[in-house]
Amino acid sequence: MTDKLARGIWPAVVTPFTDDCSALAPARVEPLVKHLIDAGSNGFFVCGGTGEGSAMSVPERKAMTEATIAAVAGAVPLIFQVGATSTANAVELAQHAAAAGADAVASVAPIDQPNDLQAAVAHYAAIGAATDLPFYVYWLAHTADKNVTAEQFLEAMQAVPNFSGLKFTDSNFYFFQRLVQLGGDYLNLISGPDEICLGGMVAGSDAAIGSTYNIMPKLFVKMRQHFEASDIRPAMALQARANEVISTLFHFDLLAAVKEMLTMRGLPVGPARPPHAPFDDAGRAALCQALDDLGFAVE
Repeated sequence: MTDKLARGIWPAVVTPFTDDCSALAPARVEPLVKHLIDAGSNGFFVCGGTGEGSAMSVPERKAMTEATIAAVAGAVPLIFQVGATSTANAVELAQHAAAAGADAVASVAPIDQPNDLQAAVAHYAAIGAATDLPFYVYWLAHTADKNVTAEQFLEAMQAVPNFSGLKFTDSNFYFFQRLVQLGGDYLNLISGPDEICLGGMVAGSDAAIGSTYNIMPKLFVKMRQHFEASDIRPAMALQARANEVISTLFHFDLLAAVKEMLTMRGLPVGPARPPHAPFDDAGRAALCQALDDLGFAVE
């Protein structure tokens, strides 16, 4: 594959809810994605973990799909995560995404059969066959079958129609680099963990998808630019700075903190749904103080 869909920096875009978190807030999608596009984002991953896909109903996920496609209006490509639900629902969501104008769909492993490659292949094959869109595997470290080699994984994926790449949210970059070496000519390989984004680039990623790209897209875009220009030292410095922010956010609920930071910036997205806890006044003050203590702008 020479014309790969995902290149550069892609926020795993948060899903905007109403202030009481009871419903999707479609009108809040456009200001958010416009802000992230203006910051240099190259695409969006929608309804993944950061997008709280598993906490949303099928109608809500369809509405988020439609709102995002309308808001982006073709400016950047979009991958919609349709898993974290039954295979039948995932197929329905994939077909809806295709009809709505999505560029690609993705799925995590079947939620009722994690760590089982055979079960994952059956799940992926049903979704991949449901549309003509490129299909991406969303590899999560805690649900992937760790008993297989990269060679065995790629051989198994031959049974999945339209398999085009994967988002690799795992720290095992030996495995990831083997995927790059074996399939990088035809697969679109995307790294996941924000805190080792630069490591993914070194391992050969085409793109990176991350949660904190919602709040510091400019930093990660600049990191990618430095890497592509072979300016590794400035890229390393930016990864270190990103990790200062991430380390700070780890003292809170990271997703809740990301959504709170966006709201504080005039991009209201509502709180995160349970099991995430909303920020109260004390938590909000603590977050503001922790960000002030960093001594640099987070953007």
